[in-house]
Amino acid sequence: MSNNYKRFIQNQFEKAKSTASEFISSRSEEQEDGIIELNPQYYVELQAIADRQHTTVQAIVNGIIVQYLASAPYESAPISVDQKEDNPLLYLDGICKLED
Repeated sequence: MSNNYKRFIQNQFEKAKSTASEFISSRSEEQEDGIIELNPQYYVELQAIADRQHTTVQAIVNGIIVQYLASAPYESAPISVDQKEDNPLLYLDGICKLED
């Protein structure tokens, strides 16, 4: 009886380890999706600025991105006639935007 209990506990422990391992690996994969690369020279310069301001490079870059997104134009590029001829739905899209 104690062997069955011991085997049951061991199986439960292995399941928990497996689940934890999957959770940790999926979490690290999610974090990699949001990673961007900086030019090493810019990173060094930003790190020096961050050190002086008692902040992080990530905080500085996030601030820069927020400023850019606030000032970026949201107008889409004009669609050429050739593109409209290749895809007639673009004509419909243009008509719908005129009515808005």
